[in-house]
Amino acid sequence: MADVRQIAECVGEPEGTVAQWDSLGLLAEPAVERARLIGFAARRGVSAAEIAELLDRGQDVIGSFVEFVQAECGSRPFGALAELSELDPGLVRRLWIAAGLSDQRDVYDEDVELFGGLAAALRLGLPEDALLQLVRVFGDAMGRVAEAQIRLFHLQVHSRMRAEGLSGVRLLETARAVSDPLTELGDAALAYFHRKAMQRALREDMIMHLTEDLAAEETEVGQVSVAVLFADLAGFTPMTEAMGDRVAAAVVERFSDVVREATGEAGGRIIKQIGDEFMLAFGTAAAAVSCGLGLAERLAEEPNFPALRMGAHVGSALYREGDYLGTTVNIAARVAGHATRGQFLVTEAMRDQLPGDGQDVKFEPVGGRRLKGIQGEVPLFDLRAGTARPGRAVDPVCRMEVDPTRAAAELSWREDRVYFCSDDCLRQFVATPGRFV
Repeated sequence: MADVRQIAECVGEPEGTVAQWDSLGLLAEPAVERARLIGFAARRGVSAAEIAELLDRGQDVIGSFVEFVQAECGSRPFGALAELSELDPGLVRRLWIAAGLSDQRDVYDEDVELFGGLAAALRLGLPEDALLQLVRVFGDAMGRVAEAQIRLFHLQVHSRMRAEGLSGVRLLETARAVSDPLTELGDAALAYFHRKAMQRALREDMIMHLTEDLAAEETEVGQVSVAVLFADLAGFTPMTEAMGDRVAAAVVERFSDVVREATGEAGGRIIKQIGDEFMLAFGTAAAAVSCGLGLAERLAEEPNFPALRMGAHVGSALYREGDYLGTTVNIAARVAGHATRGQFLVTEAMRDQLPGDGQDVKFEPVGGRRLKGIQGEVPLFDLRAGTARPGRAVDPVCRMEVDPTRAAAELSWREDRVYFCSDDCLRQFVATPGRFV
């Protein structure tokens, strides 16, 4: 076993601090790996004394994670990375931060290898800005994947084992027996999903080549033509308050399934999701409309569900890091903000790229609207399918749309018939009707 001084030098901690960990019996082999994790825990608010307390109970939590930390003792200072990769120090710093490595103080062989590859990409002609964007996308995406793998296992598997009475060594061993095979499956899944995504991206790139060559028009570097659609659920906040987080999460999960199905069928892409709101991108206005109408049709079949709101615009946008920026996106978001329950609002630019009123779609003018940050009034249209929307009632408590023929409960109130999605909403209404009417 390395002595305290060697361990302290290796992990970059004060020798006195490491000596204290050793006195608490925390530095069993492999000592360097344990010291790294103890230092990380201390920086996140878990003291060495608390770790020792768990160890005294037979819960060696640190020991179950040692094999996953960077174990090399021959690390290099960060400043050496620029020289080893032959990159400008300022660019190395930006790439390091873009990769999500700002919490890593030292440089290891795998870091040197990666940055050597990044330097090679620049020599091959990849612009510096494009390289930074790619590194950010990889760092962000892989960080989210890894966190989901670990956090979901902890919350959905480990926590259930604990609730069933497992604890201490038995809990850790049982969880490990499940997590190890799942980790192997996760590695294979990463390769599978990346391969599938590359195939889709290459097909879309082929379309871009075809349309650019046919148009034979010069476009600004980084600019693309895109139809942007925002969709969310009306009344989602009061629904969450009335029915609780778990019900709200189940609603978002169902909404997510519907959005992903409709977006995929229309040839679009989910750019981002924040709560119940989705930002979607399409190559044409027609594809965005097809998706929006598909969403409305699918959700109309749900017996109890919040009303859908959508807004869309088409134009030129700047593509960066898998996202779109610029006025086109801003207008689409503002249009969606003006949509009320059940509305699919589109701009004049969207309407002009579509065939016009017919059996399948109709444009109902709703007048000009002032959009934040946009000069003048913007004419908007409510896009509707040719077929009439089914009649729906609105649950006054959770604000869900309810099929009156399938409502869980109903009552007469001041000469009106009121419908509810659940008995719980009925009880809340009867207890304090003034809150909801």
